[in-house]
Amino acid sequence: MKKILLLLSLVLCTSLLGCGAQKSTSSDNQTAADPKQITVNNSASSSGGSTNSNLDKEAFKNGYIPFSLKDSAMYTSLFQVNGNFVVFPNWDDNNNLSVIKEPYPKDVVNTSNVSDFFNYPVNSLVVINNIAYFSDADNKSTLASIDLSNRAYKSNLASGKVSNMISVNNSIYFIDKSNGNKLHAVDISNNVESIISSDNVGNYLVDEDTILYENKSDKSTLYKINVDGTQKQKLTNFSVNSFAPYSGQILALNSSDNNNLYSINLTDLSTKRLAVIDGEDMKIFNGTIYFINVTNNRHLSKMTVDLTTPKVSFNDISDYEVNEYYPTSKGIFARKGVNVNNGYIFLTV
Repeated sequence: MKKILLLLSLVLCTSLLGCGAQKSTSSDNQTAADPKQITVNNSASSSGGSTNSNLDKEAFKNGYIPFSLKDSAMYTSLFQVNGNFVVFPNWDDNNNLSVIKEPYPKDVVNTSNVSDFFNYPVNSLVVINNIAYFSDADNKSTLASIDLSNRAYKSNLASGKVSNMISVNNSIYFIDKSNGNKLHAVDISNNVESIISSDNVGNYLVDEDTILYENKSDKSTLYKINVDGTQKQKLTNFSVNSFAPYSGQILALNSSDNNNLYSINLTDLSTKRLAVIDGEDMKIFNGTIYFINVTNNRHLSKMTVDLTTPKVSFNDISDYEVNEYYPTSKGIFARKGVNVNNGYIFLTV
């Protein structure tokens, strides 16, 4: 009987050891299959500061050509400053191209504030040398122009359905909504049009000779391309809400991480989470960073960023909900509330 009990004990121990070994092997295989994690800063702060990056740097550095930014970002804007007046599409008048002069109203901008208007509904516009170039909604949103001095009108200046216009020097950049949201450019000095990127382009900005854009053809990740269409490069493996050049790096709201604030180092594409903010529509203008603070009832806020600490602080500019906003050298024009019929309010900052 003792021999039988001894044999049963030996069999039971062997079975338990075998199970334990099998579990250990399974655990080792799972660890080996885990995605590579790059530690950016081991001293993660309790406020959400630094964190591990999901960016596989080696994959992105393969053929990556480091570049620099001039911190002179230009964004799409519906409010164009031209001397002592502003040109904009008047929501209160069928989005007709309109002009308001200084001093600007402190409440909702409407038709009573307009000093002049042009009977052309506008979806997007820029102003260069007193000429307004715009997406003509009465003509299939093709590119048109009107001289603000003598009202001379020209149509069909570029192909496609024009939106999201940005001007830098003599070039006008726009997204062609009729052709897969490709990014185009028109040189108004010689009327030459070119395709800068054939990707499905979402948000974008122009920083002198560099364009940063949300590539919807690649899961809304961040890309860079030169203004002549060369040296296209992928910068992140996470999707972006909005982004801005800042102190030699890029700040981005990471929509893969609840729109929290990240920095992207242009030397090695390493990333760092700077703050937990849940923001939208971040822009930098004259060195000031603005964003819509979703956490705080979508108030318009501005932030201060110290990349060395890192430390991020922000405070509200508005005490009401904001749908969209456009910083200018004169102040900020912001659309209040969730109601699309609400007009723009002028904010001095």
